Amino acid sequence: MDAQTGIISDTDIAELTGYKIPSKQCKALKEAGIFFVIRRDGKPKTTWEHFNNPLSQRVRDYSQSPQEPNFGALD
Repeated sequence: MDAQTGIISDTDIAELTGYKIPSKQCKALKEAGIFFVIRRDGKPKTTWEHFNNPLSQRVRDYSQSPQEPNFGALD
């Protein structure tokens, strides 16, 4: 791991995904919901932050506050 950027090395990506073929690595990362970019050589590139906190596991609060009817409109 690069201490300054936190980018996962090619060796680590191969070990984490279980694949040596870049297209299979990309597929495994995508299925796990991990954000990555595809480099010019076709290999995926991501950070430890994205691996440890994948987009698919982040909790978002989409609930809206309960709406109450406007009873004043009935008058």
